[in-house]
Amino acid sequence: MYGVILAGGSGTRFWPISREQSPKQLQEIVGPGTMIQNTVQRLLPLIPIENIFLGTNHKQAVETLRQLDSYNFVADHLIAEPCSRNTALAIGVMAQLMIDKDPDAIMGVFPADHVVTNSEAFIKALQKAETIAQNGYLVTLGIPPTRPETGFGYLKQGTTIENMEGAYHVDRFVEKPDNHTAKQYLEQGNYYWNCGVFVWKAASILKEMQQHAKNIYSQLETIVGCLQTSQGKPGYQELNKKGCDLFSSLPSLSIDYAVMENSSQVVFIPADIGWNDVGSWNALDDVYEKDSSGNIIHGNVLAHDCNNSIIQGQKRLIGVLGLTDTVVVDSPDALLVCSKERSQDVKKLVEALNEKGHPEGKQPSTVKRPWGSYTVLDSGPSYLLKRIEVLPGETLSLQSHQHRSEHWTVVSGNAEVVRDQETFHLKTNDSITIPKNAKHRLGNSESDLLIVIEIQFGQHLDENDISRFEDRYGRC
Repeated sequence: MYGVILAGGSGTRFWPISREQSPKQLQEIVGPGTMIQNTVQRLLPLIPIENIFLGTNHKQAVETLRQLDSYNFVADHLIAEPCSRNTALAIGVMAQLMIDKDPDAIMGVFPADHVVTNSEAFIKALQKAETIAQNGYLVTLGIPPTRPETGFGYLKQGTTIENMEGAYHVDRFVEKPDNHTAKQYLEQGNYYWNCGVFVWKAASILKEMQQHAKNIYSQLETIVGCLQTSQGKPGYQELNKKGCDLFSSLPSLSIDYAVMENSSQVVFIPADIGWNDVGSWNALDDVYEKDSSGNIIHGNVLAHDCNNSIIQGQKRLIGVLGLTDTVVVDSPDALLVCSKERSQDVKKLVEALNEKGHPEGKQPSTVKRPWGSYTVLDSGPSYLLKRIEVLPGETLSLQSHQHRSEHWTVVSGNAEVVRDQETFHLKTNDSITIPKNAKHRLGNSESDLLIVIEIQFGQHLDENDISRFEDRYGRC
């Protein structure tokens, strides 16, 4: 079996920890490890790492590969999408890739940002699904509901599949119901949560797409033919301009809407695997242990007389008093406070932030780059203060700025600095000034993290004020 992980979501309901430029799947939301790392980890007992492929937005490609480096994930198995076009197109491209490699390929499709607590049952369910998929069926997992849930889609159980015990036709797909309808589904006992995990032959899903999603299917071979290795390090797959334009022009449809709701080949198997899509902050109630007052508290928090609340802190102290059924989430540049019952609406809050032009809606205070990261610490009309972290062996591009000068001070590690025709080796407490228009580069050739404090001076302090001349990541 091949594994295909879909990691293109933005996770806006987990703002302010998850942002468009640093989404939920790349965060440590539940337990140790990021969600995408945990997804890969639970697949490995069944699917070797060399058989795992991943699709994500091009903005997250390098950070995703960095997080999966310890698993020896193959860089050119990552497909960087130019924009979000939902799951039908992403799955279609992956299926076309699979069938070009192996005409008999069976592929499992997995969201990158869900939680599964019963790994053994999960693997057994996938093995059963693989056997059924050999017969040409499109197999999905149905999760036995434990409560009336309005945030999930449902599958209605149909007739049993002949000679396949424990497998059923899907009578119909149901969109997210209201609370009254969800209670009825729970009482009837023949409705299951639709968890978005699929297993099928690549040939089978392509055949169904040809029938039910012709506008997408007809372009898949062309799109795959437009894939190329990205310029510079680390060598993932991306689309050339023709491919980007074509990909962006196609409709944004879910695989459920485009194919599954219309196909006669869809079956499901009940799978009690401890699944949760962790779709909003109040979902942590189902996956975290609580204190004696029903609270989930993490970080530097002092809570007094609080009940059934979720309080997530970081470095700075949060004091909370007398809260009930409340979510409090702190980050370096933004604070969320909302009632638990409104946690699904955090997405609307983020949309409002973006409409008003607040950068906190999309970009975190710590911005990941291929070489490391930077954090904005302070700013004023003519200055900007940053903390820059350069990973061992990495280097920034050779660049210049028209509108600003920079002053760097090394606070940890050893820096190699190129300024015009000179090279400098700086250690802790050493400083250097980079004038306007000077060609310069900051690098870390050591084995320890390099930390530099940067002060920018100028009237236009913008990340767009960068002219690149050389770059190992192909960003010139």
